[in-house]
Amino acid sequence: MKKLLLIFVMALTGVMAASAEVRADERFQKIETYLDEVVKACHVPGMACVITNQDGALFEKAFGECTSLDQQFYIGSMSKSYTALCVMQLVEKGLVKLEDDISVYLPDYKFEKPVTVLALLNQTTGFDTHAKLHNVRQKKSYGKYEYANVNYDLLGKIVEAASGQTYEAYIQQNVFVPLGMADSRANAWAVKDSPKLLLGNRNYFGFFKHEEAVFPVEKSWFHEPAGYIATTPHDHAKYLRMYLNGGKTRGLENSENQLLSAQNINTMWYKNVSEGDKQYDLNYGMGWNCLNWKGQTIIFHAGQVENGITFQYILPGKRLAVCFMVNASDYLVMNSLMNDVVFETIEILNGEEPEKINHKKYVLFHIGLNVIHCLIIALSFLVLIMAIKSKLNMLLTIAGGVVWPVLLLSFTQLFISTPLWVVRLFVTDLYIVLITGAAIAFAGGVIYFLKMILAFE
Repeated sequence: MKKLLLIFVMALTGVMAASAEVRADERFQKIETYLDEVVKACHVPGMACVITNQDGALFEKAFGECTSLDQQFYIGSMSKSYTALCVMQLVEKGLVKLEDDISVYLPDYKFEKPVTVLALLNQTTGFDTHAKLHNVRQKKSYGKYEYANVNYDLLGKIVEAASGQTYEAYIQQNVFVPLGMADSRANAWAVKDSPKLLLGNRNYFGFFKHEEAVFPVEKSWFHEPAGYIATTPHDHAKYLRMYLNGGKTRGLENSENQLLSAQNINTMWYKNVSEGDKQYDLNYGMGWNCLNWKGQTIIFHAGQVENGITFQYILPGKRLAVCFMVNASDYLVMNSLMNDVVFETIEILNGEEPEKINHKKYVLFHIGLNVIHCLIIALSFLVLIMAIKSKLNMLLTIAGGVVWPVLLLSFTQLFISTPLWVVRLFVTDLYIVLITGAAIAFAGGVIYFLKMILAFE
């Protein structure tokens, strides 16, 4: 009787396990179908997606121009999590202390108010979002969260100072090699001509155009520690599995490595500060955002370079990690749509149905933006035409030939706190419109003033 009962229980367990496996397979099939539709609706040139648990990939697929998960992408600000990992490794080794002022490691970087290693990791230094290494200064946001690439570029320098190695050499030896990430580099220029590098795309007025990224130089807004690591979807999945395994992984020759203690991984994720978002419980830790969303914790970070975007998230409760890499950037339209897509995949993993995809959104949004672009140029031409044909009018001269072009050139800074040089890098079509419109209107202003001078003569 006991033997029969045991057989029955084992059989029932097998059926339940098989049923669970089928349900899981159904989720991944739904994700594949959903992403196939997303690529068409959002006009995504190329994309890779990997879903993994602690043991290995559960789902992986390349779309469009991306033909292999061994192609390299620049992963943008997802690089920050790698830099935070390196810093925490040095903390474990006793070479770095989170509470130290950064001048302990970087004597040339001293500020009016103390800046600790932890403040850099949590982005509470008071450095401006658009600061660079050569002009970094503190501002009123000191002590509060303000995202700034320069924080992580400075952390990269601390890694070098504390380890005695270049950032590239340290991460190669202590992260990439132990994880078996053979196609990953922390040197953007070294990957530039790699046959494995997937060429990215920029968007111009709704149309994608193949272009290289703007490779970092000395005075760039960000460098490898903040946003220019190159890796592949397959390699990055190994990195994400390390977190799911509490800092352990199997690297080359199947040897087990403890890259970081589970305790310090929790420190990276949860020793965080509020991002000040009133709508969501959103916090920033050490290279990771932490979001409490619909009753579950999501650990994530997005990334962007001039011609590509990426997104990674970990669901600790489900022991799952997901990564997206896209070889295109369309800041005002596709990027926003892809952000929604990421959260819809979480819904599918939760057993829910994703929202129906609106295939008209991409086109309608770009039509709307192009109408605005045309209005800007039309108003600027109006100023020029009036300058040529109309009689002199001081108010029109000042309004059309001076105020309008100045407004165009300062609009993004005044209303969205974004300098024009950032617009040039990431929303190039808008930059072209603003510069062209300002030049046309300014030409009208010059004609007005020349007329005025001739009239007085």
